Amino acid sequence: MKTVVIAPNWVGDTVLAQPVYEALAVSGREVTAMARPHLHSLLSLMPSVRDVLSRDSSDETTVDNLRGQGFDEAVILPNSFRSAWLPYRAAIPTRWGYGGRFPSWSFRSPLLKPSVERPRIAGRHQSSDYQELLEAMDVPAPRDWQPRIALTEEVRATARHLLSRAQVSQSPAPLVGLFAGAEFGSSKRWPWRRFVGVAQDLRRARPDVRLVVVAGPKELWLAVRIHEETGKIHPVIGPDLDLGGLAAVLGELDLLVTNDSGPMHLAASLGVPCVALFGPTDPSRTRPVGPTHEVLYTDRWCSPCFRRRCPLLHHRCMRDLTVSQVVERAAAILGSGGRRGVGA
Repeated sequence: MKTVVIAPNWVGDTVLAQPVYEALAVSGREVTAMARPHLHSLLSLMPSVRDVLSRDSSDETTVDNLRGQGFDEAVILPNSFRSAWLPYRAAIPTRWGYGGRFPSWSFRSPLLKPSVERPRIAGRHQSSDYQELLEAMDVPAPRDWQPRIALTEEVRATARHLLSRAQVSQSPAPLVGLFAGAEFGSSKRWPWRRFVGVAQDLRRARPDVRLVVVAGPKELWLAVRIHEETGKIHPVIGPDLDLGGLAAVLGELDLLVTNDSGPMHLAASLGVPCVALFGPTDPSRTRPVGPTHEVLYTDRWCSPCFRRRCPLLHHRCMRDLTVSQVVERAAAILGSGGRRGVGA
């Protein structure tokens, strides 16, 4: 069975879908993922994904790519009309995906063959959203819904080289990453000056701790400000790396302090404990999966609002999280010795 999985477009969603790829591969399918180019290096870290096709900006090119592969079925993970339209246009005979129930999906359902009714998901973690889809396909569920990515020794050696290039000392002392970005919008970002405070106070509490400021290309300005305000002693790493390189670096951390973000889910899948800061999004849906993480959430009356910018302008859901709270949780994780869990 040649199966193409239409992958989500977000880094975090791609990580959370890893158990689906694993379940499909275990069932005997030859799994190909169709994804945006920036996700290819991430998907290459998942052994259950045999090949990756590019989802081109041109729909015609994408459809031609799908037609030429002779797929028996498509598994459509995103909920958009376009993600279902592409395999329909490519005449893939079986097209699994969620449809039905919501009026806005009335045009999507006819493109699916068969269409699986989307379950009610309130209060359920996003990582298990596809369990009804697998059940409809008669695919046994994965051992659990915790995403796991294991890095090879070659990838780990690359990570050590990257850290050495950034002048991070080779030491058994804990290595802590700070990630101040969030792709969704400014409402998910804890004020960058608070990350400066965490770096300063954590070093006072644990002088042996090594710190790096983690960033993608879009977070570079945040990372540079934190780097400058902390005396330029904590290097910035990540803006020049693809997601595979970023995963390699995250895999070397002992802890990541992060907003609700793609790197949060990526670090968690690598077995790296996170102190995760939530405000406008729902931690019951998108918290990092696993037992070693600490989630800070104020649960204000207006949260979660899921807005890209605070509609009330005060941004209290994030601003009410204090530096001392974060440092306390981070120090507790580092003191527990619980460095590794999944993915190691």
